[in-house]
Amino acid sequence: MTEPQKESTGPFVVPPWMREFGTSSWLIIGLVLVFFAALALVGALRVLLIPTLLAALLGSTFMPLTDRLERRGLKRWLATFLTIVLIVAIVVAVIAIVVIGVFHQFPTVQQNLNAALDNAQSWLKDHDVNIDKSQIKDDLKKAGPQVIDGVVSVIVGSINAITGLIFGIFIGLNILAYILADGRGLGRWLSFHLSPIPQPTAYQLIANASRFLRGYIWGSTIIGLFNGVVMFLGALVLGVPMAATIGIVGWITNYVPTFGAIIGGAFAVIIAYGSGGLTTALLMLAVVIVANGFLQTVVSQFALGAALKLHPMAVLFATTAGGILFGAVGAVVAAPFLKIAIDASHRLKAVGLFGPQAQTTAGTAEEVVSGSSPAVAGKEPAAEPTV
Repeated sequence: MTEPQKESTGPFVVPPWMREFGTSSWLIIGLVLVFFAALALVGALRVLLIPTLLAALLGSTFMPLTDRLERRGLKRWLATFLTIVLIVAIVVAVIAIVVIGVFHQFPTVQQNLNAALDNAQSWLKDHDVNIDKSQIKDDLKKAGPQVIDGVVSVIVGSINAITGLIFGIFIGLNILAYILADGRGLGRWLSFHLSPIPQPTAYQLIANASRFLRGYIWGSTIIGLFNGVVMFLGALVLGVPMAATIGIVGWITNYVPTFGAIIGGAFAVIIAYGSGGLTTALLMLAVVIVANGFLQTVVSQFALGAALKLHPMAVLFATTAGGILFGAVGAVVAAPFLKIAIDASHRLKAVGLFGPQAQTTAGTAEEVVSGSSPAVAGKEPAAEPTV
């Protein structure tokens, strides 16, 4: 007679799938904590990071001009100084044109907005929707001074904000000067300190990031100017006032993908509606749609070229996320930074940092990245890419 088998009293054995699930869960929690810690760090260092980011954008954009001046016989420091003077002059001129144009024609803007409100009330009244216009105007008049007083008191009364602005301009100009004067040397220095990334790969990543930023800024400038000219001519033909201001607003807002076109177009349509009624507004809307639709697509292929090859949905989500997390600056730079991240992911996979190394040897992977075959990582690349 056989004895009954005893039940196992040994320790509980965790199934492999549960162990993998637990490891993945802790990894996700760790990544989330790191993400929020990074956001907190960015918020704390905003005064330093924003000038650095803007300096990197401007430095990448205008470095070819500094190189050209140096090739013409100027000392590098003098070429850098002249480039910075030109950048400051352009920024001041654009701000002056926009601010002076808007304030100079503020009575016209107010008149057109009042006319737009009258037209909207008449249209709603014709469709049996009664709105007390005087009450709306009274509410706007009451709220307006409070908003203006609040903004002025914050700007004037906040010593920290003014100090931060001055500090940011000072830091930004200094970083810009370093990038223009010795951007390639800075890139080489950084590439040697990005271990475990091989030095040639790190340098190529920095060079490509500079190229993507430069291509994006110049491409956006060309597209913005084109859209601004089309909107200016459309407003001029339709007899909409403030045609030049409409064109400038359309150009400036174009640096923010997707949402910039909506803001610039809404401004133009509101002015058109206030000055010429619903028909003029619809015609102006058609001009805005054509400028930011078919024509912009054609110009983008030429202006941006190979700088950014991203799906429009990717640009939309990146711009939205950048704007939510980092404000206007984040919305402007989100698309090129997404491109930089994608390029970095591909190149790091090629050298085996994210999974199996691409093809045979490290030399072959670096050949794919840098276009040369360095003997060992950490040495100068044989053919230095252009930043």
